Amino acid sequence: MLAEARTYENGSSEVRVLLSTYGSRGDVEPMVGLAVHLRALGAEMRVCAPADKDFAELLARVGVPLVPVDQPVRPLVTGATR
Repeated sequence: MLAEARTYENGSSEVRVLLSTYGSRGDVEPMVGLAVHLRALGAEMRVCAPADKDFAELLARVGVPLVPVDQPVRPLVTGATR
């Protein structure tokens, strides 16, 4: 997890967090929940995860941007070929 905080001249601060995971739904969903919670606390969020359509749709539903990494996991898990 990478967090970067900036404090501006007016005293306000900004926290930007990137959560990263690679795996199946059981690996990604907890990160989505954490991202939603951190965003509610004021952090600007991004989640770096496989480029699967399901993950992109899940993150879009909760309003957290996906930073896609590598290839989708689903073909690896189901044994399907590209």
